[in-house]
Amino acid sequence: MTTTDDEEFDKIKEFWAQYGKTLLLGITLGLMVVAGWLGWQNWQGQRQTQAALAFHQIEQLSQANQPIEAMQAARKLATSEQGSVYATLALMIGAHEAMSQNDLAKARIYLQDAIQSTHQPGLAALARLRLARVQWAQNEPDAALATLKVVPPAPYGSLFAELTGDIQASQKNWQAARLSYGQALRDPASAGGLVQIKLDNLPATNPPTAPSATEKAPASGAPQS
Repeated sequence: MTTTDDEEFDKIKEFWAQYGKTLLLGITLGLMVVAGWLGWQNWQGQRQTQAALAFHQIEQLSQANQPIEAMQAARKLATSEQGSVYATLALMIGAHEAMSQNDLAKARIYLQDAIQSTHQPGLAALARLRLARVQWAQNEPDAALATLKVVPPAPYGSLFAELTGDIQASQKNWQAARLSYGQALRDPASAGGLVQIKLDNLPATNPPTAPSATEKAPASGAPQS
């Protein structure tokens, strides 16, 4: 080994003595992070698989006409997988089964929980539509209209407007219903369909209010202007 080689070797030994432990620690930590990430990914995959299987079982219970068991399984999955898509879908199946049992109060709870649990705008919009229908069926049209008073994702805009118009028409608020149906008809998919029929069958105006004392017709024999 030449003098130059000896000098280079000494520099390497000096560098290793000074920084070797730090480098080894960094490499070890890096490997631990990678291993942890892979383990977490594996755990997440297993959890997703379990949630999917649990949701499939809820679907089977619903198809087998076992509403009580389906509702119980839906609530269990919603609790264990809170915030996941499977939790929201399970709650919506629970609401459907509650409706099949004419239990509007329980259906309402399931749908309210579904809205609060999801981060998916489309699922939230669908749950709001169903919740509004439940509230309307419970003779709470104002609560139903409040539920619909949000800006939904574009694909749901016409559905929100149509249901809003239906509720307003049931309140004999013809002018408001006319505006809502008109908004729904801005969606080309609604043109010429049921929404148009609903709009065409609305009375022209709201019913006239009773005349005030000053607007009453003059007494018989009074001169007419």
